[in-house]
Amino acid sequence: MATDPKTLVLGFLEQIGVSRDAMHDAIRSHFRADTIWENVGLATTTGPDEAIGLMDAFRASHGVEMIAVDTLAISADGCVVLTERIDRMIDADGGEPFSIRLMGVFEVEGDKIVCWRDYFDTAGMPPPRS
Repeated sequence: MATDPKTLVLGFLEQIGVSRDAMHDAIRSHFRADTIWENVGLATTTGPDEAIGLMDAFRASHGVEMIAVDTLAISADGCVVLTERIDRMIDADGGEPFSIRLMGVFEVEGDKIVCWRDYFDTAGMPPPRS
């Protein structure tokens, strides 16, 4: 029996905020090889390896170890889950150098996320470290 899509997305978002390793594990366990993750206007990945590669690049450019997610609102219509969130970027020292308020759309099939799109204003993001 498949997991309820809203419950699956909430579990995924909770897991990515535990640690960098937990974030990688969450991506590997919740994504299929063809899962699309789109940060609209910035980057699009396909599959868990590309998604983890993007997170590792973000870590190198912005010092983000993991993302702690505050879900403000969540709604589901069948297999589509909409979230309003604050994604808090956490550095290696446990500090929060910045956060992003955003809307996310997750499409779920069975127990996997097959598409994840996040929409946010990039104006609040700091420039990459040199």
